[in-house]
Amino acid sequence: MEKSLNEKVLTKVDDIVSYIQNSSNYQKFKQIEKKMQKNEEIVQKIERIKSLQKQMVKLEVEKKDISKLQEEVDEILRELNAIPIYQEYNYLLEDLNNTFQEIKTIIENYINDKLA
Repeated sequence: MEKSLNEKVLTKVDDIVSYIQNSSNYQKFKQIEKKMQKNEEIVQKIERIKSLQKQMVKLEVEKKDISKLQEEVDEILRELNAIPIYQEYNYLLEDLNNTFQEIKTIIENYINDKLA
């Protein structure tokens, strides 16, 4: 029985996902992510930022000033960005996002060229 179009596409997508998962940058990213999850200082700062962001959204809906909360978020981000493992995490995250964007563009261009 012939595979459906959906199955064929998903097989190709699985190939792309495997390619990404086997890349050295992805492997390094996952290792650093695990290390960061064990770093209480980083976890607390990230949780604090999330909490402040939730408060900011509520205040924005109520059309209230969020500048004090934004200043606190900015300060915590400065502190996080001074931590080498967090810097490396962000660098690798950006690199992976660029890879995802590049794959998306390649697929879009390929499809557009084939359909033109």
